[in-house]
Amino acid sequence: MSVVIYEKKGRIAYITLNRPERMNAINGELIREMDSTWKDFKNDDNLWVAILTGAGKAFCSGVDAQALSDPEIHAFEKGPYENPNSHMVFKPIIAAVNGYALGRGNGLALSCDIRIASEAAQFGVLEARFGWVAPVGNLPTLTSDGIVREMVYTASTISAQRACEVGIVNKVVPPDQLMNEATAMAEKICENNPLAVWGTKELLLRGKDLDAQAYRALSQEISSRVQKSEDFAEGQKALREKRKPEYKGK
Repeated sequence: MSVVIYEKKGRIAYITLNRPERMNAINGELIREMDSTWKDFKNDDNLWVAILTGAGKAFCSGVDAQALSDPEIHAFEKGPYENPNSHMVFKPIIAAVNGYALGRGNGLALSCDIRIASEAAQFGVLEARFGWVAPVGNLPTLTSDGIVREMVYTASTISAQRACEVGIVNKVVPPDQLMNEATAMAEKICENNPLAVWGTKELLLRGKDLDAQAYRALSQEISSRVQKSEDFAEGQKALREKRKPEYKGK
């Protein structure tokens, strides 16, 4: 059975980490399949949004301790290629965090654009407990410096509710409502001009380290590209005609 379940339903891609017996821990096989999945999602023009979740009681528990000797783990370390940001995926990705999101699994959840968490979810950066320097990733961009240091220095987990209170999670829902909430969010995103949404995410990712002049140039470049599209014309026409636009991703 595949360690990643990849389903396409309309405009939405559903991606499920599928190693429940190992709490969806990352090994070479999972990295390889996620690498392939992100490439396909990025290049499939019919897919506009992805929802990432885990099978069983965990979202992703980090690197599998049993796989640390696997050469594939180390071959992909420069990525890490299970992470969509390694592929510069400009389409929105929603993390439906169903359970434990720990270590590199926590980083995977944080690499997504929006996080909806089950009440059963737990978030943590546990590396210091086992002697490693903790990869904080983009955690400092989501919450305060003190929260980052608390999580990293104590190597303790925090609840979904606490994660929501400090800005790491967008919304917390009962476990049986998680996928419905994530799907509703994805469908809401799909009502908008996909090229405008993707362009906005591209600006967020590519522009974060630019100076003001370079940022303006990038913003103008992306805006110009979007405004030349069929969907931009459709949006303007729908506005004039006071109707809902029918976007095609073109």
